[in-house]
Amino acid sequence: MGVDHATVMVVDIGAERTNFFIIDQGLPVTHRSVQMGGDVLGVILQEKLGLGDDELLAAKQDLSRLPAAAIPADAFMRLIDPIIKEIQYSFDLFLHQTGNENKRPEKIILTGGASSFPPIAEQIRQAFSMKVFIGDPWARVVYQQGLKGMLDKIGPRMAGAIGLALRGMV
Repeated sequence: MGVDHATVMVVDIGAERTNFFIIDQGLPVTHRSVQMGGDVLGVILQEKLGLGDDELLAAKQDLSRLPAAAIPADAFMRLIDPIIKEIQYSFDLFLHQTGNENKRPEKIILTGGASSFPPIAEQIRQAFSMKVFIGDPWARVVYQQGLKGMLDKIGPRMAGAIGLALRGMV
């Protein structure tokens, strides 16, 4: 989070689990987790398109390059709906705690491998009246500009590792 002191929701969409953190004044104050993640996206694609395991990764990467409007979000709502409901529940819990009643969450940052799937961010944008974007774990890392394209692709999957490296942890 760096020096950002805003109230922020971080949604880390892993393969098997999605974690929801509310960060306030640069510190995590709540954490919730649901046992649903990007693997559900693979299951849906296999059901809808009849893809094999070897074709699945390529399909996920190809779909992630498309604009959200080109992908029918309703086909993926069994992944997206629980995420939206958990974001709302986490915000409700946080805002009903003593001392937080007048705080205003400012943005939602998505990270994890499935966060780059366009319908996820688009549906969350439609559900909440705040900024929603894919986190950039490379923002505070110095690298050659020629690597930018590749680093942007793998960034959401590397957020945890980069965060630990920046803190000097092994």
